[in-house]
Amino acid sequence: MDDARGLELRDVSVRAGSAQILDRVSVRFEPGKMNVVLGPNGAGKTTMLRIATGLAHPSSGEVLYDGESVASLAPEPLARRRAVLSQHVELAFSLAVADVVLMGRYPHYGRVPRARDREIVESALSLVGMADKREQAYPTLSGGEQQKVHLARVLAQIWRDERDPDAEHAAHRYLFLDEPISGLDVHYQLHILQVVRGLLAPDITVVAVLHDLNVAFEYGDRFVLLERGRVAADESDSRSVSASVLERVFRVRAKRLESAESSGEFWRFEL
Repeated sequence: MDDARGLELRDVSVRAGSAQILDRVSVRFEPGKMNVVLGPNGAGKTTMLRIATGLAHPSSGEVLYDGESVASLAPEPLARRRAVLSQHVELAFSLAVADVVLMGRYPHYGRVPRARDREIVESALSLVGMADKREQAYPTLSGGEQQKVHLARVLAQIWRDERDPDAEHAAHRYLFLDEPISGLDVHYQLHILQVVRGLLAPDITVVAVLHDLNVAFEYGDRFVLLERGRVAADESDSRSVSASVLERVFRVRAKRLESAESSGEFWRFEL
């Protein structure tokens, strides 16, 4: 794989007044994998994601998409390459579900959506299991259903449209998840993460900030742990994450346990 492919933060620092939010963070997120960012409150996770998406700018350092500086990308081309699913999204109007998802296509058309844009909306709704709710008013949905709609919206935003001769087929795509399952019932948590894992491919990089450590280790492929704005660990698999690092970063006692039922593992945490 070309070393330039994927997302790289290179010596990124962020200051807010006298506070150092990120301190010389260098990390590369790999294509085709679920890259998970972990850390306690105040570690700098959301700031790191905002810098990585180009929604905020570092005090120093740079962010590269496939070797190209994010700072050099115009807003519309950037919006066609990367999308962000946040924990909470407020909508001021009572739109139908399909119209909420259509918002993800705004960077791809002018004043009026094309038939192909609406086809992509339908495909995204089907992918997240919400096609039968396309005409329902968004505010009447449950919290878990609303988050599935927003997942469809961000997928529609970076949907690879092979029918469009003007599409940037060579461009890599980036999907960012900022604690997208916090506060959701376990069914919606697992469904959203399973849909995202099903998207993994060599031309897409997924970066997810997750709160539940055991869920993160089950669904993630590689892990970056932040502590006070610095990288405390950067591991290529869950087995490489040590108890000592977890204990120091999260200020808990951590013990790795084996699960006979799933032939896997999980962590037990205590104060």
